Amino acid sequence: MTLDGVAAGVTVAAFAFPLLLAAGMPNRSLRPLVAALAPWAALPALILAVGLHDRATIDWSAAVLEMRLGCEGTMTRGFLLFTACLWLVSSLFARAYLAGDPDRPRFWVFFLATLSGNLGLILAQDVASFYLFYALMTFAAYGLIVHDGTGASRRAGRVYLVMALLGEMSILTAFLLIVGADINVGLQDVPRVVAASPLRELVAALILVGFGVKAGALLLHMWLPLAHPAAPIPASAVLSGAMIKAGVLGWLRFLPLGAAALPAHGAACVIAGVAASFFGVALGLTQRESKTILAYSSVSQMGFMTAALGVGLSNPGAAPEAGAAILFYAMHHALAKGALFLGTGVARATGSGWPGGLVALGLSLPALDLAGAPLSSGSLAKISLKHIVAQAPWGTTLLPWFLSLGAVASTLVMIHFVRRTIPRTAERLAPGAGLWVPWASLILLDIGLLVRPPIAPADLRLLVAPGALWAAAWPVLVGVAIAAVGWRLRRRGSRVRVELPPGDLLYVIDAVLMKLQRVFLAARGTWVSVDLWQRRARLVAIGRLSNRLFELAERGEVALSAFGVIGLLFLLLAVLVAMAQRF
Repeated sequence: MTLDGVAAGVTVAAFAFPLLLAAGMPNRSLRPLVAALAPWAALPALILAVGLHDRATIDWSAAVLEMRLGCEGTMTRGFLLFTACLWLVSSLFARAYLAGDPDRPRFWVFFLATLSGNLGLILAQDVASFYLFYALMTFAAYGLIVHDGTGASRRAGRVYLVMALLGEMSILTAFLLIVGADINVGLQDVPRVVAASPLRELVAALILVGFGVKAGALLLHMWLPLAHPAAPIPASAVLSGAMIKAGVLGWLRFLPLGAAALPAHGAACVIAGVAASFFGVALGLTQRESKTILAYSSVSQMGFMTAALGVGLSNPGAAPEAGAAILFYAMHHALAKGALFLGTGVARATGSGWPGGLVALGLSLPALDLAGAPLSSGSLAKISLKHIVAQAPWGTTLLPWFLSLGAVASTLVMIHFVRRTIPRTAERLAPGAGLWVPWASLILLDIGLLVRPPIAPADLRLLVAPGALWAAAWPVLVGVAIAAVGWRLRRRGSRVRVELPPGDLLYVIDAVLMKLQRVFLAARGTWVSVDLWQRRARLVAIGRLSNRLFELAERGEVALSAFGVIGLLFLLLAVLVAMAQRF
């Protein structure tokens, strides 16, 4: 077999291997073999990203939707590399973390199906294949969120499912406007097609909203702080580190970056990104659960990438550099945030003493990286973002300062996270090798990102320039100083405790809806005059109808929450898409 044939086989295995394992897990006779192979399901994708990417191109005209796959280009290879690394390490962590869980076969089914969708959408080279894998990843992840079956996880799953469906509707509408009658438009042609469309402003808005749900963009983030704490820790790591980056990749693939200027959309992205960088930190500082703090930190960090995307939309000349900067930041954030999520699991299995000290050190390294400390990959990623925002066509002088202030805020939330996560158990417990070896490997990968970052080698000199060192150091120092002052005030008895429920705006929406329902019910029981029998009859009929609608909505929610119904709906969607292609 030629090397091209091997590359083609590995390309197929990248998404097919985890999908086949997921299909084999329910079979009791195959389960031991599948369970042994499941932690290594992302290995073909990693091999493809490291050694065979230049030869991996498949034009599968005989397959459904005439699937085209490939790993050409820096963007595809970069996303595939960090995604495969994070899924592989998280899978190895899950093997030990879920060793005593009686429901781990069900976990692996959804985990592997989500993995297949995540890798497949990165390799997809046409619109139909991208959407097929994106939908697979979206709906399979629901099973990870509701895994433990508690009321909180089921609520998180419902919120996630509703918001995911809204995002899917926006994305599918945008795709139909893009492709028209030709469902197999290549992704390399999409920016040009969108730029030439008379509805490009509408298409761009739909893409920003649709993929913004997955990316945790401001006002579309409400599922994140509910889903991350609900899912098992290895699932939380990939939800925050890899899955939300699929939303960023969707932006980069389908927006007309470099092909057209969309100043209004770009300005909206910059404003939303800057606001998210502070909003996420402000909400994160009010939380007490470690994974919820990290979820809000993800909202903040995604804001930096959203701002860079806005500059690329506003200034087509800066689009290539904006894409490279977003790729580097996504890679840095995925590895660092994955290490922090896995670190929460290690911390729960560790007591005080020297094991606890090592865990605190291991948590501090990626936390400093996310804060952008000097001589870290986070510092280099923020330098690249500052270089991009300086090319905005309007009001450029304040944007780099907002990024620096955002680094101060990131330092504060990382200090809060480490303080809430470090082991406090009096027993001198030490985590098993199945937990700390994958975790330590991810920390080393995060540190190693600085050795070969996906940027020009000449740009590495920026990291050690005196101005850059000070620009990276002062936000961290200011953040540490503010945290020290707060700690000192607490020691003196000055304590201001603010704790907002995860989901923030969702609770405001719930409160408004409940208020409207109470007003309606009060109005239904109030009669101005005995002569208004017709009005009373109408109100009674409306009230009965509303009660019936509420009852149907509850039944529909329960039905949609069933795994089998979701699977049937997804299968029906795939059949309809295939039939649409035929006709």
